[in-house]
Amino acid sequence: MIDWPGRLSSPFYGQVWRWARYAVPAVVLVLVIGVVALARADGGDGSAAIAADRAADSDTGSRDGASLIVPGPPQTPVPAKETILHPPAGSSYFGVATPDAPWNSAVLAGVGRDAGGTTPNMVEYYVNWTRGFDPGPVRAAYAQHAVPVVSWEPWAGSAKGTKQPGYALGTIVDGRHDAYIRSFAEAVKADRYPIVLRFAHEMNGHWYPWAEPNGINKPGQYVAAWKHVHDIFQQVGADNVIWVWAPNTLRGADDISLTSLYPGDAYVDWVGLDAYGVAEHSAGELLNPSVKAIRAVTSKPLLITEAGARPGGRKAPYIASFFAWLRARHDVIGFIWFQYTQAQGGGSDWTFTSSDAAQESFGTGVRTLRLVKLP
Repeated sequence: MIDWPGRLSSPFYGQVWRWARYAVPAVVLVLVIGVVALARADGGDGSAAIAADRAADSDTGSRDGASLIVPGPPQTPVPAKETILHPPAGSSYFGVATPDAPWNSAVLAGVGRDAGGTTPNMVEYYVNWTRGFDPGPVRAAYAQHAVPVVSWEPWAGSAKGTKQPGYALGTIVDGRHDAYIRSFAEAVKADRYPIVLRFAHEMNGHWYPWAEPNGINKPGQYVAAWKHVHDIFQQVGADNVIWVWAPNTLRGADDISLTSLYPGDAYVDWVGLDAYGVAEHSAGELLNPSVKAIRAVTSKPLLITEAGARPGGRKAPYIASFFAWLRARHDVIGFIWFQYTQAQGGGSDWTFTSSDAAQESFGTGVRTLRLVKLP
């Protein structure tokens, strides 16, 4: 029997929905998902997953956002990297990844209203390696008192497939992308504003070209590629970067040890974790095994870099348990909620606004956190 809840919550389906949100009209979307579902059900190799990328490839990263950006004050202060890197003890980041943020300031404000008056102080968006660094969304984030988290994806986007030999880890290690990496790093340095850089996330899965289990890479290449990219940033003096190493939860991505994928504390500032509640009765049931594996390799501060829960009767209790888990973990500095509906490309409705009960649970939970205050 096909495990539809598992399939529909997988990163693969997240990729399909996110691509289709912007690439095809609604009628074609239904046909695409039907064909892909049949291919997967028939035991396909998953190559259809290249039809989309993870919230974006980034659609938001390439979008002409000039009309969306709400200009901030002319002299938006440049916060010190250290104040972001080391938040006060007991304080948290409340982040969100959602369409049109951070470009449109009305979006974060709306999320804040939906969360009962608590506005996010962190915002995540996606950029692939066909695009250079754009200071626009960084400035827009800080104008809204939110830390920008750039999910920097080393591939050419979903249309080229998940294997993409031109972006295999070996090509990064061999220096074939050095000109692009250096240009990106120099632009980050020139902008001066600190960014959180989530490079090559979910590397323990198999659905991205930079994942060692993908089939085009060799053991040890992920760490070598990470160090190579990090070293170029250091060479150009781009020290306004907070580096985040962010695996997927072990559920669905346990074919490789996290120990073999960790670059080392000298190359990482924070660790992340992407975690979506599907059938679990509590957040701890999902998170604890993965956090245990992470803590076997590093004690760096932990940020939940993607969080969400499938709709249904378990969602509100799951959200309540998520905030209880956060409050009990003093090594966790915050979370980023994946606020995408199925229609927006989420693959499911992961939003905390999918029901009145879920929204109330989220608002109650987030109010128990003491948020980091930004200038």
